[in-house]
Amino acid sequence: MESLATPRGMIDSRSTLDRLLRFTPAVAELYERDHGRERVAELRGTALAGIGFYSLCSLTNVVLVPDILWLSVVSRFLCFTPMAMLLIWGVGHVGAVQRERLVLAGMLGAICPQIPLSWLTHSPLGAYTFSEFALALLFGNLVLALRFSHAIVLTVVTFLSVGLTIATKPGLDDGLRMALLLQFATASGISLFANYRMEARRCRDYLAGLRARLLREAAEQARQRFQDLSLTDALTGLPNRRALDLRLDAWLAQDRPVAVVMVDIDHFKRFNDILGHPAGDACLRRVAEALAALAGGRSDSLCARYGGEEFAVVLASGTRGEAVSLAADLVEAVTALGIPHPGSRDRHGRVTISVGVAFRDETAVAGTQSDGKAALLGAADRALYDAKRRGRNRAVIDEPASPGLRWA
Repeated sequence: MESLATPRGMIDSRSTLDRLLRFTPAVAELYERDHGRERVAELRGTALAGIGFYSLCSLTNVVLVPDILWLSVVSRFLCFTPMAMLLIWGVGHVGAVQRERLVLAGMLGAICPQIPLSWLTHSPLGAYTFSEFALALLFGNLVLALRFSHAIVLTVVTFLSVGLTIATKPGLDDGLRMALLLQFATASGISLFANYRMEARRCRDYLAGLRARLLREAAEQARQRFQDLSLTDALTGLPNRRALDLRLDAWLAQDRPVAVVMVDIDHFKRFNDILGHPAGDACLRRVAEALAALAGGRSDSLCARYGGEEFAVVLASGTRGEAVSLAADLVEAVTALGIPHPGSRDRHGRVTISVGVAFRDETAVAGTQSDGKAALLGAADRALYDAKRRGRNRAVIDEPASPGLRWA
């Protein structure tokens, strides 16, 4: 049998339902979350209707037990009805387990006080009052739909009490006594069997729906994980080129000022050739962490691995000055890592980066579509290689009127 993954852990489908049709605690909690309010509303409506039927049935006592009619009235209207109204209020203010116990207590409170009246009456028609208990069992087990374990308690307690009353009631003909016992035993068995069928169907239908829902959720989680993997660079953990393209397309479509910062590790091929690819991978991860620490903390920014030793940072809704400042910070942060670079041709002997910045401002937004994604990335790339030509370890902004920004 399959296993079900829930927020509370793994649930084996063979152990979710015991012989008394009780869920495991984890499934019971899910069921209450899904159907608890519905159950409370059903119980309250059904119980109110039950009080009405119970009161209507009391009219028969005028004919069946006129000798103790006053006891019946006191028992039904002065004792049971106030208690029943209190229970109806209470089922909505307690937990699921206590709620079902209150319902059982209400049914026992309706049945048990009436049993002594059937034994005490000397009316010739008093034996007919035993039919009321069969009706009460049918109401509790089928209409209220007591949980099966509670239906067993109600049925057994009622059958033993009524059976003892029938067996010991003076004045009953022996044939009638046996007939009443057999009839009540049959009614008890039918109501309990029907309750079991109803409860088993309810529980199994819920489990089938729960399995289907959990399978859908698992499939959605797997799809989301796959999507996340498809948008994530496996080596650095940063978003990949595809994620960058999607985010950049979305921001450009919103006509927002957008800055693209292209980053390339200086002389990275030499680093790999001298120290090997494992050291190169470790270098890429450390550089990625430094870049993400500076650029990844904003909701309007994205730091991604562009490919190979290239990275890209995209800023939306920022100013040109913020983009330039970020580029400077990136250069300084990577230099500060102090990663030795035996193949470096500068005096530092450390891993450095070159940065190119391109910016689409409000003027471009309001004009034509010439500053699209390809144009913006191309401008940032040109600025990046301009930084390379100017000696590396610096940032250059793609701005014809400016000689660029550079740091040694």
